[in-house]
Amino acid sequence: MDVRRNHAKVFAPTDFTEASLPAEEWTWLKRHWQPERLTAERILCDTDCSSETLWLLDDAVTARIARDDQAHLVEIAVDGPGSLACGWAISGDQLSPWRVQVRRTGMARALRGLAIEQMAQMAPVFHARCRAVIHSEVLELAEQFALARRRTARSLLADRLSGYYNAFGETTITITHNVLAQRLNLRRATVTLALQELEGAKAIRSHRARIELKDRERLIALAHEY
Repeated sequence: MDVRRNHAKVFAPTDFTEASLPAEEWTWLKRHWQPERLTAERILCDTDCSSETLWLLDDAVTARIARDDQAHLVEIAVDGPGSLACGWAISGDQLSPWRVQVRRTGMARALRGLAIEQMAQMAPVFHARCRAVIHSEVLELAEQFALARRRTARSLLADRLSGYYNAFGETTITITHNVLAQRLNLRRATVTLALQELEGAKAIRSHRARIELKDRERLIALAHEY
């Protein structure tokens, strides 16, 4: 029986809680998790490099950063508490398609070495869910770059801001126009104009180095404009 295929279809990719896993799997995982405090800006794995550690985020927040066809680094998504990071450690060649960088300091749990090798046998449900995450991330990577070529700057920025609010679990984030421009490979002036449009649509309120969420549904709707 192909355990991975069965479980990947049934379970949500990010369902990694104790209550959602078989007791024996959680017990095994608890013995092998290595808690670690991640500091902001730390790179957990990098593009085209081997992912040797699989991370489960507790309260840390990470970002996935990929290279576009012009070799520019572009932020694809942010992942908050409960998310998996560097799941490529269980893939065939273990090579990550992107850089995973810590955006907010916090705790995470690491699986390394022999534990990763044994995971398919000792924790098959957890392993299958990790595989499901890898599959969904492959699709997301392709979709993001395809959509980026058709999106307006306003739509692209709305999508990224929505991701930040979800990952950080907050309605106000501290970030400058310059940083947004760098992460999305846009000109600073373009980001400024896009923020003004989002503010005019009453989705956000932009202060100096601070962006406040005003209407989540409106922001999501703007993110899906092309």
